[in-house]
Amino acid sequence: MTHLLHNTWRGIRFAVLYELRIYQSLFFWLIRRQPTRTPTSIPFAYVASVMPALIGFIVASAIEVPVAHLLLTPWPPVQIGFLIVGIWGLVWMFGLGAAMTVYPHTLDDAGIHIRNGFNARVDVPWSAVESVTLEQRSYEKSRHVQVHEHADTRALCLTHASQTTVTITLREPTDIGVARRTERVTHLRLHADEPRDLVRSARQWTSRVS
Repeated sequence: MTHLLHNTWRGIRFAVLYELRIYQSLFFWLIRRQPTRTPTSIPFAYVASVMPALIGFIVASAIEVPVAHLLLTPWPPVQIGFLIVGIWGLVWMFGLGAAMTVYPHTLDDAGIHIRNGFNARVDVPWSAVESVTLEQRSYEKSRHVQVHEHADTRALCLTHASQTTVTITLREPTDIGVARRTERVTHLRLHADEPRDLVRSARQWTSRVS
């Protein structure tokens, strides 16, 4: 019973914090602030791959809310409830897109910082990086965080729209923390809207620190 209550409390706490971070991201987007950027960091976006789906959902919801509001006119309590839920859904989707915009991947003196909004962050120091290359891959599963093994390769894949476009080869198997767990991997794969620019900048940085 205690274990169940503990897990329930953790789930409620996670949901509340996630909701607050959505609204915080929307605020950062409105004031054009990227909170994790520093004066020396270079940002790289990754939102373009999922933007069509977000826009589709937002447009569909924006049409659905007023139509449903009119159809539910004979039932005011249901009408008001649906309106509240519809507006909440619209704001939430705007906030999700904002989160991926204000928390871009970044490169700085410390290394490569891979993001998925506020929900996941992977920090890779330059001392651990062997090479950074262009490599487009598609995945059958839609999960953002995936681990793929083949022969002596174990890759942590942080996908967007079930794709990655950049591969980071590590100098040796390394423990990488992501999404409240740790994976020992030899490679990292990520998606960027402008992968060539990211690879070019990363190579310049690795040559500078090596």
